[in-house]
This record gives sequence, structure tokens and C-alpha cells, in this order.
Amino acid sequence: MDYDVKFVEYKGGNIKVSYTVTPLNSHEEASIISRIDKPHEDFMRAWMELPEIARRLLEFPLANEDGEELGIMVTKVNFLTSKNFGRGMQLVALLLGFKNCKQPLQVVTQKFYENAVDHSKRYTDEPFPLQQLTPREADIMFLIKKEAFDYAYHCKREQPTIDEAQDAYEAGCWPEEQGSE
Repeated sequence: MDYDVKFVEYKGGNIKVSYTVTPLNSHEEASIISRIDKPHEDFMRAWMELPEIARRLLEFPLANEDGEELGIMVTKVNFLTSKNFGRGMQLVALLLGFKNCKQPLQVVTQKFYENAVDHSKRYTDEPFPLQQLTPREADIMFLIKKEAFDYAYHCKREQPTIDEAQDAYEAGCWPEEQGSE
């Protein structure tokens, strides 16, 4: 079986995953799932790496008028594939903590890939890569793709505590199923 994840959106406790899967000897199937089930801790650990990656990709000071650092919350990862540059990603993030405005500002990073899109000699005699993910950023990207697919296709979720499982058993359903009948 072969699969690919197109995007993962994680907002307000809702996860939306767009993916394709190609079972052996069959045609590609495309799906978009949207769930409120809590993701597994493996997914969350990888997702929590994204704000620092977004800071590097955005490459401008993220501070309010008083010089206080803005918060950043990544809400979506678009996964890319380029014949010339390899696999990559583009992040959608919310900037939080403005002095003069309560609403967050949504920003979208440039597209970054495994291989540099171009090179520059602007600040050094040696050319340096442009729009290239670091090896660690690429590893995080692949891990998020894998964990998102496992969440969407294999139902990999946060494991309930014994008390939560007992409560669900007694109620006859899991908390996210309550009130949906």
C-alpha cells in the first residue's frame, strides 16, 4: 500500500487530514477526514516543533510594538512535491499577542523543500541555499505526514486513561460520540 498526505489542518481541537492511498493492485483513493479525537502524543510532539520552524521560515522579527515576542500557532501544513526540489512544506500560522489588536494575524510561509530552490551570495562569498529545509525540519515534516496518516487511516489516537475508559464503558460511548445521536 502506498499513501501520500496533501495537508494537515489542526485548529480548535479539530484535525483535518487530506490524503491518498493506493492499495496493492488497485486505483488511488482520495479522502479528507475531519475529527475531534485527540491525536496520539507522537503526532503532538512533532506538531509542537512547527512554531520554531515557522519562525525560521518567516525570517522576520515576530514582536509587537512594545518589543514583546509574538506567539505563533501553526494551524496548517501543506505538503508539496517538486520534480526539481523534492518534497517540501508550506506552513499557515497565526501570530498572537499584538499590542493594538486582539485578533491574530494569519501568515503563510514561502514553500521550502528538501533541495534548495536557488542560491544566493548576498551576505557571503560562498553561495548559500534558498528555501531549503534543514535535515531536522525535513525529518519533522516526514514524521507529521506519517503520524497524520496513522491518525486518519489507522485511527492512531490518544490513549484514554483507565477512568476515561470506565466512564465511556458506563455511558456506552466515548465522549466525542456523546450528543451526536
